[in-house]
Amino acid sequence: MSDPSDESLLAAHLRGDPRAFGVLVTRHERRIYGLCLRILGNREDAEDATQEAFLAALRKAASFRRAAAFSTWLYRIAVNAATDQARRRGRSRATTLDPEDAGVADPGVDLGEAVTAAVAVQTALTKVPEEFRVAVVLCEMYQVPYADAAQILEVPVGTVKSRVFRGRAALAACLTGADDPAPPLGVSTPPGTDPNSPTSDPTGPDHPRKE
Repeated sequence: MSDPSDESLLAAHLRGDPRAFGVLVTRHERRIYGLCLRILGNREDAEDATQEAFLAALRKAASFRRAAAFSTWLYRIAVNAATDQARRRGRSRATTLDPEDAGVADPGVDLGEAVTAAVAVQTALTKVPEEFRVAVVLCEMYQVPYADAAQILEVPVGTVKSRVFRGRAALAACLTGADDPAPPLGVSTPPGTDPNSPTSDPTGPDHPRKE
């Protein structure tokens, strides 16, 4: 028997199922945390933004409309939570990533090199203007289609494409001068996990650190 869709779980939550929203949190928290981390560059800020995103999703559950996928709706809330967090603190606070934060999941990859590459990209991302950084994270790292990113950011598709182009250029400029070629931007995802699927497997590498 297949797992219920995100939309079905949200509907069950609205009908009063006490467990449904918790399943949604478990299913999506790692990717939402990873999204916030790459926007904010700081674990503590990303954890706070992730918590705020799910609280906002809980408050706004009744406003969800099936015209968009649940994942698109949740990403929009998470982006807003992350950008609000960035404005509250007023400046970038990049910290060193742990391997799991860096998205290093491939046992065939040299861990030291992979973490170094991921840290280089994350550090450079914090220097990219926010509106370009968010577009690059969504479309290049999380492979969100331009049309969905346009819904998330509430701008035309052409604006998303322009922001991604300018964000990539800014990121490349920040990485220029490194001895090695610019690291890839993709987020490592374990087998069977589709980053665009509304029912993604929650076993990916992006997850909040438990103290």
